[in-house]
Amino acid sequence: MEVKKTKKKKLKKLEPSKLEKLKKDKIVGYVLLLVGLILIVFAVYSIYNSFTSGSAPISITIMGDEITIQGENETMTVEGISGEGINKTVSLGLWWMAMFFVMLGGTRIASLGVKLIRDIKVEVKIKE
Repeated sequence: MEVKKTKKKKLKKLEPSKLEKLKKDKIVGYVLLLVGLILIVFAVYSIYNSFTSGSAPISITIMGDEITIQGENETMTVEGISGEGINKTVSLGLWWMAMFFVMLGGTRIASLGVKLIRDIKVEVKIKE
């Protein structure tokens, strides 16, 4: 039976330049975390606001109220769902997708910030 001994390597005192770098990394980490959270909150608020209060998102499609079908000898006009209803539905769907991608971007930025903020502890194990 083999007994494994682990020795912990003592950390040296950090030089002032290394301390400054660590402080800068933490500041950048907190800024990235804040930017990511702002993006996520903005996207959620924008989606919630567009679905509940009726404030329309950016209108992307424009459809009329009538659809014209052209055959060989005649043209037929069909009235169906209003063009305004279709426009709102498509705009809300595309707006939701765009805000979903903004939320994903905010998540990635915030996770990078958390990685910079987190302290890294290194233990060296030596087999003897």
